[in-house]
Amino acid sequence: MIALDAMGGDFAPRTAVQGAIAAAKQNISIQLFGDEDQIVPLLYQMCPDWTSLPLTVVHCSDEIDMGQEPSKSVLKKKDSSLVKAVQAVADGKASAVVSAGNSGAALVAGTLILGRAPRVMRPAIGDFIPTNNGSIFCIDLGANTDSKPAYLEQFAQMGHVYVHMVKNIESPRIALLSNGSEPYKGSSLVKQAYILLEKSHLNFIGNIESRDIFSCDADVLVCDGFVGNILLKALQGATGAISHWLKKETSSSWLSKLYFYLGSTIFNKLKRKTDYAKKGGALLLGLNYPFIVAHGCSNAAAIEQALIFAHQIEEEKFVKLFNEQVAALAEKRSGVTMVVSQKLRSIFGFRQH
Repeated sequence: MIALDAMGGDFAPRTAVQGAIAAAKQNISIQLFGDEDQIVPLLYQMCPDWTSLPLTVVHCSDEIDMGQEPSKSVLKKKDSSLVKAVQAVADGKASAVVSAGNSGAALVAGTLILGRAPRVMRPAIGDFIPTNNGSIFCIDLGANTDSKPAYLEQFAQMGHVYVHMVKNIESPRIALLSNGSEPYKGSSLVKQAYILLEKSHLNFIGNIESRDIFSCDADVLVCDGFVGNILLKALQGATGAISHWLKKETSSSWLSKLYFYLGSTIFNKLKRKTDYAKKGGALLLGLNYPFIVAHGCSNAAAIEQALIFAHQIEEEKFVKLFNEQVAALAEKRSGVTMVVSQKLRSIFGFRQH
């Protein structure tokens, strides 16, 4: 059973309901947490026979808006859709939670209610972004806007374990995002984190600049959540801007329009490569239970994919295996032998290297 914060996101609850129906039709059991006066009519409107699907609604009298302060909201709004969805997982009534709502509140609720995994200092959001050589795993993408050097070191450990499990790379190459490749470049946080990573047993290859992300040889990119979230949104914005520029330039003449039409297949492939809805969300790593954080602007397709992702993650007990490996690495700070089935890697669409 997947708990869905149906009131979280810019277009909730409509997109949440639509995405839940699509996922339920694939035999995924889902509990929608939110205002039943809004959710139930949408269910009947979108799927008159929704009661035949593995869908249930849990009424919540409150919700946490995007602009509300995370800590206070989680502590005060006990009957909010986010808090009750997370609590359902902690109580064993659901196996994973999905939310496209306030990411700061998600971090607070996840930490307070689900608890941090052993030896984890701060949970972090990690996900792959496409590069010239395939993809790079970026962590943290928004959970921790204020970080310490030790947090960045552990984010690197999490990235090491995640990439090893998913891509089967024995010793992932880890880079630190900075404003220069030289060791002396960067903020105080980055400089101190550099020293820690240089002394660690991880395969640390040094700093990289943002312009080199797509062409570097790194497997993991480490940064604090403030920088990571700006990076992610800048990439998303750039993708939309380039698409707009192409359409504008190709509308100047019939010949340009013809070229654009002939190249539309290629452009569509590039667009799909950066489409956030393809996966739907990213794991909030370092918690005791699966928590998928979806984009605030998620459409129905993104919610559907986030629910499918959560279901697959739980089916393979990925979070349990991941937490065990992170704890072992944090304790030993050395290479750890990690054996994961090919079936687990297939979840993420990667072949064995």
